[in-house]
Amino acid sequence: MLNFNIKQQSGAALVVSLIILLAMTLVGITSMKSSSTEITMAGNLRESGLSFQAAEAGLSAAEQILESGNDPANLLGQDTADPNYLLNTTWNSAAATTTTVSLANISTNPRYIVKYLGRWDPDSNVSKLDPGFSGYGFSSSAQRIDYFRSTARGFGQTGNTFRTVQSFYGRRSN
Repeated sequence: MLNFNIKQQSGAALVVSLIILLAMTLVGITSMKSSSTEITMAGNLRESGLSFQAAEAGLSAAEQILESGNDPANLLGQDTADPNYLLNTTWNSAAATTTTVSLANISTNPRYIVKYLGRWDPDSNVSKLDPGFSGYGFSSSAQRIDYFRSTARGFGQTGNTFRTVQSFYGRRSN
């Protein structure tokens, strides 16, 4: 039988095991915090994607109306000053049109604003458009082209995230 002298033991095993336990606890807490951050990032990415899809659906709705040959009810004229598209008041004004889309999990239907930019007339070879658009969309069939700028805003699931997108659209006219 072995005899241990209690006076010779210094408690080193207890100290080492407590240090190892502390290290394992810190590793566990760090991995839980990392997982929580990754979940938040995934949620934000989803929210951003939903708001972008909603804004794109708004642009699509505006372009469908223009493609049909009709002008949107709230069409901004060529001489109308551009609104500040980042302000909420712009999107709550009469200039913005709400469209219904079949996207799941969005908080609000997207809204769009369409502005008439001018007409390119091949007969006069003079464009009433901004200099950056002169000759844009040239057609060999010598048809007049009316240019529009559509701006749409879409929200995600929570309503805290929005995306604003723009597109330019040329429509042949007689």
